Amino acid sequence: MRALRGRPGARAWELGELPVPEPGPGELLVRVRAAGLNRADLLALSGGYPVPYADADGAYTAGMELAGEVVAAGPGTVNTTGRGLGDRVFATAQAAFADYVVVDARRTLPIPAGLGWTDAAALPVALETVHDALVTQAGFTGGSVLVLGGTTGVGQVAIRLAAALGASPVLATTTSEAKRDAVAAAGATPLVGLDELRSASGVDVVLDLVGGDHLATALAGVRIGGTVVQIGRLAGRTALLDLNTLSFRRLRLIGTTFSVRSADERAAVAGALMPALELLADGRVHATVDRVVPFADAAAAADRLRSGGVVGKVVLDLCDTAGAQV
Repeated sequence: MRALRGRPGARAWELGELPVPEPGPGELLVRVRAAGLNRADLLALSGGYPVPYADADGAYTAGMELAGEVVAAGPGTVNTTGRGLGDRVFATAQAAFADYVVVDARRTLPIPAGLGWTDAAALPVALETVHDALVTQAGFTGGSVLVLGGTTGVGQVAIRLAAALGASPVLATTTSEAKRDAVAAAGATPLVGLDELRSASGVDVVLDLVGGDHLATALAGVRIGGTVVQIGRLAGRTALLDLNTLSFRRLRLIGTTFSVRSADERAAVAGALMPALELLADGRVHATVDRVVPFADAAAAADRLRSGGVVGKVVLDLCDTAGAQV
């Protein structure tokens, strides 16, 4: 099968050939039809994101989210998960940039009818990230939500999920005036730059996908007793916070990441999403796909993600060839 292999410090992935993996107990073999790109994929190339399954020489198969169909199952797996051969699924999974991927069956979700491969592949990381942050971590039950980084792939889903769960108003930031309309089109009131961010007030929950000065600026706009969930660090890993603002407003500041969670914890995150799938089925929540790129042109997909002009997700299309046969 084809696979995109990475090495820390490389500029792009190398297209190589690997044997088709075999699923063990509790695992499914999925024929990948599309795979979403994430900034963590680029960080892994630069050595800035952990790849625990890398070979001894540092090489690894890239990717962390996919959509495809189940073609094989490990012993007893179907009986315990309900996923069967031929089922269309989407999931977060390591080594997703390949024709076939072994996936923990507990992390697979059924693709709603009518949702295509590329749209489905753009969802797993964003949907898990946002639902876990907003519902599980922040305990959201209503009120206003501010998304820092509203034109990222996660940010676009965050806007739509917050609105679908009853948030009002939903605010979202962008650093580019040219992307103001993209924030509004997703369903949020756009705040362009730090100056407009300073105008926010009375916010119940902040989902911070950016970090840096944006996090520090946003604190002043959170209501007393409000919650900030720190998720991403596109603007930097450090921030100078006014601790008086944090203390006097009695704010909750929660940090979250998936990179160090156990298999059971990741399975629980996926399982918690099951009730939210109806929001995908009726279209209230969907990803914004910036560009679909053929699998063989993965280097162009990486360059597009690096460009700064992306709104939403870049997706790799693996339907261009039959790949290996199982």
